[in-house]
Amino acid sequence: MTGVGVIRTPDPEATERVGRALAAEVQPGACIARHGDLGAGKTFFVRVLAEGLGCDATSVSSPTFT
Repeated sequence: MTGVGVIRTPDPEATERVGRALAAEVQPGACIARHGDLGAGKTFFVRVLAEGLGCDATSVSSPTFT
């Protein structure tokens, strides 16, 4: 396993920066885990990551509110 680490972000702007930076670096087959309380920004992060990867971010939905 390589590149294992924890990234904590203090606000949505920082979360967006990390998501976009990660999208620029992530390789096929990578596994990205996210963890946080309800409302912590997990879905927001995945939307930013998806957008950065060229995917339709509107197709990302929260499993909690589906």
